[in-house]
Amino acid sequence: MFCFLTQVLILSKSKYWKHDAEPWYTFEHSCLHAHRYLVYTLNMLTADLDIHLNTFHLDVNFSAGKGKTTVLLGESGAGKSTVLRLLAGLLHPERGHISLEGFAYFDSERHLAIPPQERPFGYVFQDYMLFPHLSVFENVAFGLRAQHLPRKVVRHRVSEALEQVHLAGYDQRRPAQLSGGQQQRVAIARALALHPQLLLLDEPLAALDVQTRREVRQELRQILSGTGITTVMVTHQYLEALLFGYHILVLEQGRVIQQGSQRDLLQYPRSSYVAELVGMNFFRGRVIRCETGALCTIQLQNNGRPGIELSAALEEQIQKMPGEGDEAYVLVDPRSITLYQTLPDSSARNVFQGTIVQLLRLGAPFGNGSEHVGRVRVSILVDDSVPPLTAEITEASSNRMELSEGKMIYATFKATEARAYT
Repeated sequence: MFCFLTQVLILSKSKYWKHDAEPWYTFEHSCLHAHRYLVYTLNMLTADLDIHLNTFHLDVNFSAGKGKTTVLLGESGAGKSTVLRLLAGLLHPERGHISLEGFAYFDSERHLAIPPQERPFGYVFQDYMLFPHLSVFENVAFGLRAQHLPRKVVRHRVSEALEQVHLAGYDQRRPAQLSGGQQQRVAIARALALHPQLLLLDEPLAALDVQTRREVRQELRQILSGTGITTVMVTHQYLEALLFGYHILVLEQGRVIQQGSQRDLLQYPRSSYVAELVGMNFFRGRVIRCETGALCTIQLQNNGRPGIELSAALEEQIQKMPGEGDEAYVLVDPRSITLYQTLPDSSARNVFQGTIVQLLRLGAPFGNGSEHVGRVRVSILVDDSVPPLTAEITEASSNRMELSEGKMIYATFKATEARAYT
């Protein structure tokens, strides 16, 4: 009986349900239908989202565990914030569904779309969206008053939320009287005061300076772990993804190109974006042949164009030897690459000649005389079909070879220093 009444209550409050339409379920079917969904949606968020926005197409399918933080990581324009707007009900997918703990909030097949104000979700926008003419107390209480809750409940919830974000005593201040970090805490408190089942965070630390971001980052981690609210967080900062993400989804042009734990992304990146964030050379290609000893020759590709070949060692965890034509990924640590001014007499299988396109100094020299401990990253264009190869050497080596942008250089690395996986 409970499942039927809950569904009727939700549907009757939704402006998207036509009261004169033929019911899509009977009492028995509703309970059976709800039970079937509970088998795989209990205690988690599941979302299947498909929408076209002008020329941009987003097609994302993911789930998030109860009480855990799922991070959407990607470059600007990847579709991260669009996912949050779809979850919140500010946009509706053309196709898909959204359910949390067994209850559907959107289902295109059932023509179900619960309005945003009726979803038990908290939303913290990137620019906080505080009302400048209202006090901290009234900003936090805004959503509660919209629910017509008793004054005593509103006061208790606001006090509780401000205590959670360490802003007790700031009740009567206006947003203009607060620092950026304090304004961000007010926005979080407003969301927490609603006691949401799902918390949506859109780049919550992006507007803060470096020092404030570091402080608020730690506080936010403590808040999320203390409340145990299921959270979906958007960021383009890899460090934040590692610090907050129990599960991380990497978005690129509206698609999930990789998802997994922190370890998965660190050890097995599947895009140049992630590899660049972790500081590794990343290449994608096709297997040409594999030898005994798990060494393979891989032809690199960039946007489908065949390029140079390199030798790499297969991961030991790979149970099946890849066949000819299979897709493979290759990682090379910049510190494993050796540079020469002339063609070297080297045992390394991978020897490339290219032009230096960028020199990036990572550390300042210290000491006197010729003692330098600074590091330099040297990016070398070895072929137009693949991204530049980046080597990391000491500043002393860079000075000795008189490296400069535009200079021709040889780069070598052993096959065992190139890690391949499928």
